[in-house]
Amino acid sequence: MRGRPLAEVTRNLVATAMGREPADLIIRGGRLVNVNTAQILDGTDLAVRDGYVAYVGDAAHVPRSAQTRVVEARGRYLAPGLIDTHLHVESSMVDVRSYARAVLPQGTTTIACDNHEITNVFGLRAVELFSAAAAGLPLKVLVAMPVCVPSIPGFEDAGAAIAAPDVAQAYARGWAQLQGEQMNFPGVIYGDPGVHEILAASLRSGVVLTGHYSSPEIARGLPAFVAAGITADHEGTTAEDALRRAQLGCYAQQRYGTAWLDMPRMIRAVLDNPGLDTRFFTLITDDVTPATLVREGAMSRVVRAAIAEGLDPVAALQMATLNAAQLLERSRWIGMIAPGRAADILLVSDLERLTIDQVFADGELVAQAGEMAVDIPPYAYPEWALRSVHLAPLTLDDLRIPHSGGAARVRVMRIHPGQVHTDLEIVEMHPAGGALVADPARDLAKVALFYRHEPRADATGTRGFGFVTGLQFGPRAAFGSTVAHDSHNLMVIGTADEEMAIAANELIRLGGGMVVVIGGGVRAAVPMPLAGLMSLDDAGTVARQLDGLEAALRDAGCPSPSIEMTLSLLPLIVIPRLRVTNRGTGLVELPPGEPPRFVPLTIE
Repeated sequence: MRGRPLAEVTRNLVATAMGREPADLIIRGGRLVNVNTAQILDGTDLAVRDGYVAYVGDAAHVPRSAQTRVVEARGRYLAPGLIDTHLHVESSMVDVRSYARAVLPQGTTTIACDNHEITNVFGLRAVELFSAAAAGLPLKVLVAMPVCVPSIPGFEDAGAAIAAPDVAQAYARGWAQLQGEQMNFPGVIYGDPGVHEILAASLRSGVVLTGHYSSPEIARGLPAFVAAGITADHEGTTAEDALRRAQLGCYAQQRYGTAWLDMPRMIRAVLDNPGLDTRFFTLITDDVTPATLVREGAMSRVVRAAIAEGLDPVAALQMATLNAAQLLERSRWIGMIAPGRAADILLVSDLERLTIDQVFADGELVAQAGEMAVDIPPYAYPEWALRSVHLAPLTLDDLRIPHSGGAARVRVMRIHPGQVHTDLEIVEMHPAGGALVADPARDLAKVALFYRHEPRADATGTRGFGFVTGLQFGPRAAFGSTVAHDSHNLMVIGTADEEMAIAANELIRLGGGMVVVIGGGVRAAVPMPLAGLMSLDDAGTVARQLDGLEAALRDAGCPSPSIEMTLSLLPLIVIPRLRVTNRGTGLVELPPGEPPRFVPLTIE
């Protein structure tokens, strides 16, 4: 809450509810979407004071002063502000203040943000910085403490490392309010001591623990994962995954981002089981690009999509409000329009299309007709946060994969646009000039990953290599990015070393971001100087830059939309099955039901 704590204003709220003192805001004649009882209550008034709902019902007895604002709902719906219980602001490619400007007009009033992307770059100081940048916003920001930095210790090098004392410190200092996704599920279920020390730090601090169980094995591993105190998980992809999580008392966070569109499959668990209690089902975005934010929305888009799948609009709103608040253990504060709760209120003219006319946060009109009604000034970031690419220019030799002898059997990552997993394929490749090279005629692109953070004594790997299929790049094409989950090292993918070197060196010059190179020239770029992950421009500007990047990716030969998001996961070693890393052999394999392991590029 930006205003006074409830403990300081209870007498004021009671006085207004009883009609003894005036309200700050009265909304008259609305249709209340009561998510507590799944009812729509016609002819409902709301009285708001000190940022809280004081009264719900017929407010004719509530006095007004010259300062009281009266809003005529005229039969429009009154819905609670939307709550996103899992997302990464960094994936929107803008900072938290620009993100707030983008999502408030679309009805999102609370987010639980796991900022593990920037924390992988800067460590614990990133959590403090993010918390400071989010302070005072009309958007409620609960920071989810990153606990997997790096995602699996010993298998990759990020810019920092987070351990149990760091986690405890973040809670104690108020920088974080819940635990971020525990991605190292192999460490949880196979008993890694460091992982369980982090779990203990979160449990002792009394916060909600969220998870990331991406294995399809849900008979033994998932219950074991939940047994460690994990109460929410967003890595399900099927109706069976969703139902199993809910049955175990683990909130099924049904994801509908820009590229990861799992919700339509997961929501079948509800649609195909009439009468199923849906209290353990929520809706989230996870990763949403600025183009999606600006043109389609964030949580409002997810709710609309769930309704389009056949979900009752009130049930969809419950998943995005009350259920979400209960997941966060904040339903005493947010998630419903009820006395004593924050006055986060949406005036909605069309419930099925979720047409949002006005947005109130803590009783203040913050947006109407799709535009902000209040100003959110930019944040002044320190210089260290804007200089995160510590690499000398690369040469062609840096991209060479030497191979002596004849044909080689090579492990190749098969990508699936719009999905998070890869498959392992074995491909016979013939070296050229004593090296393994890309072969666009066979849809084989080279992937190179370079450690780009500040020098650290415990960072043992400088680079790793692999090959990818499914991208469909033509000759002399390359894509480079410092958005390479979750270590966020510099990654470049291409069909020619010359173009790959140009892409990598342009990223070094820009201080991070994403670039496309075709035929020896930079075709498009999205500069991201903040940690190499975020722009300092507004979401609309970055959306237009992203349009140019995606057009260039199509010109390079890839027809899939938002392919940059799929490519950003190639180093994400906590998702099956084959990933590239800067450590060891350069490749990590994570077969279902087994712990991760380094594997060589070639098979003897």
